[in-house]
Amino acid sequence: MHQITKIAGYVAIILVVLSFNFFLPRVMPGDPFSFLTGDPSMDMPIVLDEEMRAELLAYYGLDKPLLQQFSDYMLNLLHGNLGWSIYFNAPVSNILIGRLKWTLLLVGTATAIYMVLGIVLGTISAWKRGGKRDVGLLTFILSISSLPSFFLGMLFIILFGIKLELFPIFGAQTPFMRYSTPFGATADIFRHLLLPAATLVIAHIGGVYLLMRNSMLNVVGEDYILTARAKGLAEWYILRKHAMKNALLPITTMIALRVGFMISGTIFVETVFAYPGVGILLYDAVTYRDYPLLQGAFLIITLAIIAANFVADIIYVRLDPRVKHE
Repeated sequence: MHQITKIAGYVAIILVVLSFNFFLPRVMPGDPFSFLTGDPSMDMPIVLDEEMRAELLAYYGLDKPLLQQFSDYMLNLLHGNLGWSIYFNAPVSNILIGRLKWTLLLVGTATAIYMVLGIVLGTISAWKRGGKRDVGLLTFILSISSLPSFFLGMLFIILFGIKLELFPIFGAQTPFMRYSTPFGATADIFRHLLLPAATLVIAHIGGVYLLMRNSMLNVVGEDYILTARAKGLAEWYILRKHAMKNALLPITTMIALRVGFMISGTIFVETVFAYPGVGILLYDAVTYRDYPLLQGAFLIITLAIIAANFVADIIYVRLDPRVKHE
């Protein structure tokens, strides 16, 4: 019964989000065809007359009543059709698939690194609380993670890309590069990935570190930790088997939230490094009022957040069986 209630709740959330996903782009100021009809704010030449513009409105269904547009939108989703991008003149699904692979690579790499580092460093800091190691880690991590991600990205570009010329400063691959071996292609992708991934790691490690440190501080004073020490168990065994397992409960929720929001939270980093992911695609969609592309991008982000929370619920039950009986 508990699982059925959970699933019903997720279905209701999806329906509500789909409604917002449709209506929010349409309350944005501006016209989705302004970049074609020569809106001065878009700094584009006039290439469409009003008659062609009316034909385009009819083609995209934007001349229909709003409720009719919403009905068509939901029916298209049931058939797996995300629509046709107004600006890129291509199927939204194809555009998202092409960009999503780069965002998943960037987000997955950065998230795995800063989650592991944050958990390990937070655990060490709490276990050695009040000591020089704890104070040093706390000061250092809070200092670097307080810098905005776009500022860090520009610093990395200037230092490692322009001054030292160690890494590329834009893109996910070298343009027009022909690779003789798969290893060459992998190495080129890795070199382009390193700076934006490092930017995301530094920008987000502070939250994980602080949460793990505070969670560990609450655990180390519990009676079962004192009992384990009284039994003569090794400190490393107590830390790994007793303290970390219970301290990871709030981290599970954070991981779920971070994984979902990191897809949309890479906009600044992808823009600074011109990295061809969903973040910069979402920025372009907002700039050009591309309703179908906005709806498709928001849908992907929403499903990622809901899926991550669903997985977190399952993992949470495994870590703490008491949740199953609540």
